[in-house]
Amino acid sequence: MDAFSLRVPLGDNLINFIFLGSLLLLVAARFVLIPKDESIFKFKSLVIENENFTLYVTLCSLIHIVLLTLALFPFFNLVIPFYNSEVLKLLILFIIIFIYQVVSYTLGNGFFLILGKNKEYQENYKNRYIFLFIKLLIAIFLCFIVYYTSIPKVYIPYIAIGIISVSLIAEWIWLMFFIKKQINLPGYYEFLYLCTFEILPALCILKLVFLGDKP
Repeated sequence: MDAFSLRVPLGDNLINFIFLGSLLLLVAARFVLIPKDESIFKFKSLVIENENFTLYVTLCSLIHIVLLTLALFPFFNLVIPFYNSEVLKLLILFIIIFIYQVVSYTLGNGFFLILGKNKEYQENYKNRYIFLFIKLLIAIFLCFIVYYTSIPKVYIPYIAIGIISVSLIAEWIWLMFFIKKQINLPGYYEFLYLCTFEILPALCILKLVFLGDKP
């Protein structure tokens, strides 16, 4: 089987439930947790110390992981010898992406704190949210392309790889400039941070999804 072949093993009802349910939860969280007169697009004016905003960011992060898992699942060909269930595969992929996101974010912030950059921590938190919002929109777009368009299936894996790669590279470039200008770390610390907490884990996940075991 082609390494980039597309399969959609989940039932339509489950796909619709996960996708539409995530969107409804995202909209509900926006109106319940963020004041209606406050635009979520005015990132610089957001009050990031607010508990509701912290909960909103947490929900956005969780929804992003769920939708990214759903978008990548058709390319995830892991073979489970003891119980080859599609739902179990979906759960395994979710756990992998969840661990990557949590570890990358936690260790990344810890990296700044260890270097004594406490004042930049809040700025880093706000900037992380900006990219989280962008990545959430990308995950929604990918799900729509994979499950709800008539694009020939042979092209969808390459579209997914292209979109994910461009978004990751853009985030890494932005983080590099953020570290360089706002945190003012030596050059080797920038590459240490990016390679250890961002690039290497992301490449491992992409290899696992698109070039993993075939059934």
